[in-house]
Amino acid sequence: MPDTLFTVFLSMGYFMLLLYLPNIIWIYGGDINIIDLLKGRHKLAKRTLNSELACSAFENYKETYPIFLFLSVLGITMGIPIHTAALIWLILRLVNGFSYLYDLNWIRTVSWHLSLLCLFWMSIEIIRLNRLTMFTHF
Repeated sequence: MPDTLFTVFLSMGYFMLLLYLPNIIWIYGGDINIIDLLKGRHKLAKRTLNSELACSAFENYKETYPIFLFLSVLGITMGIPIHTAALIWLILRLVNGFSYLYDLNWIRTVSWHLSLLCLFWMSIEIIRLNRLTMFTHF
């Protein structure tokens, strides 16, 4: 099982993939080329449906990613083992992103809700284990 820091690095890599994926899909679809992206966005053709779905997946990922980063860094600095919840969160977000691209609404909805539960799980573990060690230094 990877530790929390490795999961954070994996989530950053997935963030970068989702950042560039809409343009990659748009270019791969043949509607534009790389030179068109350099000229300016006001002259570009309308995005394809798959490119719009990739944009939606990225926007959805950005909604909970700061919370995940905060909880992960807090768990790392406090020495609290939340690596299982962090890894499950990342796997569920991967499933969520691919279900956006393939328009699988039920899988997308379930994976989103379960990823929120993982964030709560991370929070509860931080609170629970911090209370156990909070007064050991006095």
